[in-house]
Amino acid sequence: MAKPHKIKNVSADDPLEDVVERILGTRLKEFYSHWPDPQRPATFEQIHDLRIAGKRLRYSAESLRELYSDQLSLLIDILKRSQDLLGEIQDCVTQRHLIEADLKRMKQQKKEGSDLSLLEKIIAEYDERQAKLYTQFREIWRGMTIKQFRRSLKMMVSDPSQ
Repeated sequence: MAKPHKIKNVSADDPLEDVVERILGTRLKEFYSHWPDPQRPATFEQIHDLRIAGKRLRYSAESLRELYSDQLSLLIDILKRSQDLLGEIQDCVTQRHLIEADLKRMKQQKKEGSDLSLLEKIIAEYDERQAKLYTQFREIWRGMTIKQFRRSLKMMVSDPSQ
């Protein structure tokens, strides 16, 4: 799992607005660092790291939203939807691995009377569901990586007094 980016150049003497902007800016940069090119397929690790970075960004935005009035609402809503999809993808991967391990164990034990085709069918269904969810998320991610959208997010997390 990717470690969070460090918030740099922050001191107790800095104005609150500057600190908050630096925190959210760093979390936003971290979020986008995990899958920089949505035209290329993401690895499982990239998806996982993106999900975790999205959580960090969302929780930071939620905890600081009082300083921003409604500026962060769109960002938080998008992150919630993204996390839902990424979480479902993670669930598919995890469940598939568990069932695959059971299937492998049962094949090694050569259990008589076991219907292994049912487990193989369940694995295939998880693969299909994961692919569908990935496609949905990839479309969202493509939109989120458009320069104008990213610029608007940067503006949202800048100066909370605006």
